[in-house]
Amino acid sequence: MDDNSANALRLTHRFAGPPALVWAVWTKAELIRSWFGSSHGFRAHDIAVDLRPGGRWSLRNVNGDVTEFVSGTYHEVEAPFRLVYSYHFEGTEFFSTISIDLTAEGDGTRLVFLQTGFPDAQARVEHGRGWPEAIQVMGEALLAMHGVGSLWPSLPEKRHIDGVAQDLEAARARLFEEKAK
Repeated sequence: MDDNSANALRLTHRFAGPPALVWAVWTKAELIRSWFGSSHGFRAHDIAVDLRPGGRWSLRNVNGDVTEFVSGTYHEVEAPFRLVYSYHFEGTEFFSTISIDLTAEGDGTRLVFLQTGFPDAQARVEHGRGWPEAIQVMGEALLAMHGVGSLWPSLPEKRHIDGVAQDLEAARARLFEEKAK
């Protein structure tokens, strides 16, 4: 990936909680639903994740009468530290590549997000508005779960996914309340 591209979008963020917890938010369908498209009022449905190199992911993003289909292929999957995948809005010429790098940092996780392949500066600007808000939703949920973060590996799968999903939903609701003001 060329992170020197004039149209690359690079974001960093520090999350509360270990890399495994942040990884789950990016890779578990039950959790993706709560944050994907949240900055534009969309809700993700029909999420499919085949988390392996060459595996596909897809979802249907809905906001009222507007439906978008977004999909891609996983290129690198190094749980819980690195994820690289293609990102495509079906029915358009928009194709990009996203890389997620997670690093343990104290009792939290540092995210380095890189999206490349934008067709023009405007597409980069539009995504530059959306991704920070989605990451904010994730961050608020993980902050709420910070006390649970150290217990993450020992919790039953369903219990910790349900808990994170509830926190993501609450963070999403707060984001929309703030936008409405």
